[in-house]
Amino acid sequence: MDDGFATRPAELTAAAARFDEAAGIVADAVAALRVALGGLGEHLGTDEQGRAFAARYDPTAAEGLTAIEREAGGLRALGDGLRAGARDYGTTETGVTDGWRPP
Repeated sequence: MDDGFATRPAELTAAAARFDEAAGIVADAVAALRVALGGLGEHLGTDEQGRAFAARYDPTAAEGLTAIEREAGGLRALGDGLRAGARDYGTTETGVTDGWRPP
């Protein structure tokens, strides 16, 4: 039966590699940003206004960086899921065809 649907495990695996690459790019960007921000020192100032602003800005900025790091993890998880799906399709197909003999 040819209904136009086919699963190609190799293509799923190839797509997984692209998610891995994207996750690496995001993780590298966040790491570089953390280094750059860490090198600024007291960039918001040490006076009362600077400290007041930093008290609100710093936690929010840290949350933003952590959220971006979670996105990198999500991209990795998508890649892992695609690889697992490819393995499952391959295993199922092999299991179905192992005992089959053409008439």
